[in-house]
Amino acid sequence: MGKAIVKLNIATYAGEEYVVEVSCEKDDVEDIIIARAWKKVKEEEGSTLPYGHRSAAIINRTD
Repeated sequence: MGKAIVKLNIATYAGEEYVVEVSCEKDDVEDIIIARAWKKVKEEEGSTLPYGHRSAAIINRTD
């Protein structure tokens, strides 16, 4: 099992930005990894995130 570092952005006036590390398998597609990252951020922030356009990118991935 590998790890992926994901950068998540929420376009608010303050410009919310999160960087999280999630586990992944070598054959996981990017959408699954990004969904895990959003889930982890929601759990850490108490399931309330600000409204705004959301974007995500995988910065680093090790299999």
